[in-house]
Amino acid sequence: MFDARSLLFVPGHRPERFPKALASGADLVCIDLEDAVPAAEKALARDSVCEFLAGCETAELERFVVRVSSVNSEQGRADLAALAQTRLPARLMLAKTEQADDLMLAGRLLGRSAAWIALIESAGGLLALNSICSEPVLDAVMFGGGDFAAQIGAEFAWEPLLWARSQMVTTAAAHSLPVIDVPYLDVHDSAGLENETRRIAALGFSAKAAIHPVQIEGIHRGFAPKAEALQQARRIVTAFEQAQGGAVMVDGRMVDQPVVDSALRLIVRAGAGEELV
Repeated sequence: MFDARSLLFVPGHRPERFPKALASGADLVCIDLEDAVPAAEKALARDSVCEFLAGCETAELERFVVRVSSVNSEQGRADLAALAQTRLPARLMLAKTEQADDLMLAGRLLGRSAAWIALIESAGGLLALNSICSEPVLDAVMFGGGDFAAQIGAEFAWEPLLWARSQMVTTAAAHSLPVIDVPYLDVHDSAGLENETRRIAALGFSAKAAIHPVQIEGIHRGFAPKAEALQQARRIVTAFEQAQGGAVMVDGRMVDQPVVDSALRLIVRAGAGEELV
């Protein structure tokens, strides 16, 4: 079950950072074999990642993800060939997923079953998302907003990407899949990060990626419900239970099953152990 709020990227050619990333407080750590690794160090990164995974405890593997390059690239095929020889983390992330066939091909090249996160980074990938989400190996999808904005010629900002984010959440929800948002690139702007996290949480995103450990706290604060909202959610659930499933008024608002479902989701988010704000 995917219940993460944060996913921290760490470069695959820096194995000394893997344990530090795990200790950062991030719910998931994604070891990157794609963009974060210089071309000259790709082979070294694969060897380092495989050696590290082979020595991990089972509980540690549950918190790791490995991002592999596009399955249609030479680097992606080399990534999968290397991972086929070692212990796998709980999930793999497929960069530049364009169609459902990409996931099937990646599985065949890996030669083993795996849970996948499809990284959607293009207009074509977004348009094919419904069929991509139909693949049973999929555990979550992620919005690659930087590459997406560059391809369509949009500014990498909230308003230009709002439609794409909304489309991703809606399509993934139809398949009961969680969605991870693109990282916030300014590691010094903690207020901006928390504000954007609250916005994507309100849209229906389940998690947000990070590029530096300092961002984890802000992401978790952004997903934490405010105390007054949590109190109202609990009042809604209690009143609905007392009404034995019938419609009821709470704080002047008519409450029925969809409202209760939203309240329950908020209570679950609060159960992640974060201090309420």
